[in-house]
Order: sequence, then C-alpha cells, then structure tokens
Amino acid sequence: MRALLTLLLLTLYCTCVSAQKEQSIVDFNPDDILVQGDKLPKILLVGSFHFDYPNLDSHKTSAEDQVDVETAAKQAEVRELLDYIARFKPTKIVVERRSGSAINEAYKQYLAGERQLRKGEIEQLGFRLGKRFGIDTLILGDAFTFSNSLRWHKDSAVYRPMMDSLFSAKDIDFDSTIDNRYWELYDLEDKLEAKSRLLDVFKHMNDPHRLRRGHGHYLEFESDEAVDALAIWWYSRNLRIYRNIRKSTTSPDDRILVLFGAGHMGILRQQFESSPAYELVDFGDL
Repeated sequence: MRALLTLLLLTLYCTCVSAQKEQSIVDFNPDDILVQGDKLPKILLVGSFHFDYPNLDSHKTSAEDQVDVETAAKQAEVRELLDYIARFKPTKIVVERRSGSAINEAYKQYLAGERQLRKGEIEQLGFRLGKRFGIDTLILGDAFTFSNSLRWHKDSAVYRPMMDSLFSAKDIDFDSTIDNRYWELYDLEDKLEAKSRLLDVFKHMNDPHRLRRGHGHYLEFESDEAVDALAIWWYSRNLRIYRNIRKSTTSPDDRILVLFGAGHMGILRQQFESSPAYELVDFGDL
C-alpha cells in the first residue's frame, strides 16, 4: 500500500514538472497573474479642445478659427456628440478641475434648474452627461505640478532659482525643424476643425495615433535641462491626475469618463493602457 501511494505521488510530481516544462514564454500572458477577477473598471478618455478658448496654452487659436458651440447649428452637433459619448454609459465623470474648485456648486445649480449652461466643455459636455446618467457629483481630477509644489515650498528661496534655471535654459544647437512642423500642424487643424462636425473633430483628436504624435511635441527638448523641467511639470501633473482617478475608483463596475484637454491624453492613455487595474475603451470604438 505504501509503495502504491509513493508511486502515485511520484506520478503526480512528474506530471506537474512536465506541465511546467511544457509552458513556453512565447505563450505566457502576464495578465494571467496581474489581472485578477472577471471584471475591471472601464475608462473612457475624452480629449477636448477648450470650448471657451481661454488661450492659456502655448498654441492659441485665432479668432476666425474658433468654434462657437452656442450657435443653433453647433448645438445640434453638441447633442450628436453627447449621444455618441453616452454609449459608454458612465457612472463617474472626471473633469479638469482641481480640488477646491467651485465647479460642483455650479453643477448642482444646473441640476436644480438654477443655472444656464456656459460655453466651456465641462458644462456643455460634462454637466449634460452627468445629468443624463444621474451623477450627482463630478470628480475633480486635475492636480498641481511638482514644480508648483516646489515653488511654494517653505524652502522656495532655494528651489526657485534652481527651477528658473531649468525652465529658461536654451541650447544654441537646438534643431527647431520638427517643432516648427507642429505649429504648422496646429494651425491647419484649427482651420479644418472650424469647418467640421464636432463628432468628427473629437474622433480625430482622440485617435490613438494623433494622441501619440501630439505627445511627441513635448519631446522636442530645447536643452538638457528641459528634460527635468518636463518631468517636474508635465509628467508630474499627469501622474498626479492618474493617481486622483485611481483614488476615485471604488468598484469593478465603475465606468469612468475622463474629460480633459486633449494634450493630456498622450500620457494618460499610456498610463491606462499600462495599468492592469483598468480596461481602456477607445473613443473611436463606442
């Protein structure tokens, strides 16, 4: 009997060893370990231009190319865009505002019928989608940058000169060829967007290839110091935004719509594509 038991255990051991040897790295999927459970929270990234054109970014849209979303014709296009995004059926909406913003007070006034929508994309899209899906509070996902934290640190007298040197450094040998092509691209896109349906504009802005190329402009460093400046400014801000969204995720049933300026989406998309904690839904696949 003991001999038979030993033989069975030996056979089982050999079978397990054989199975391990048969497993190939070629067929191995890391998600077999990293992704736990049958369901992941879904993320939809919606990159937008700023409907009210504050023109606070480096690229500024000329007055003749600005889209007035309050005209009757554009409002019809806004409704078409809303119907398209609504296919995602969000349970949470993250907007480009920092903690302390009064945007939720304005949203509650809108829900109560005490406020007319203003021109910005947060109100035109975020408010209306939130109301449609019974969302009572918007998530404030934006964040200060690490460079901002240093600038207002108690030791800022030490940090500010160092940061000023990072952000002002120039390389006389910098080749501006690709940089100039980007500005040419933006001007052409402004003109095309002014003549296009909003839904087509958003599909173009949120196309994965366009997002990657858009992020590429940040990689045209004018100096060695610019690398560190980008890290404590742009990368820091977007990593903090990702962290804010991560903290707001509470259930595998969450369907989180992230409404931010399109420039953020190159980094945010990389983060959500890389994370085993989410399922990223492509805008163009709705």
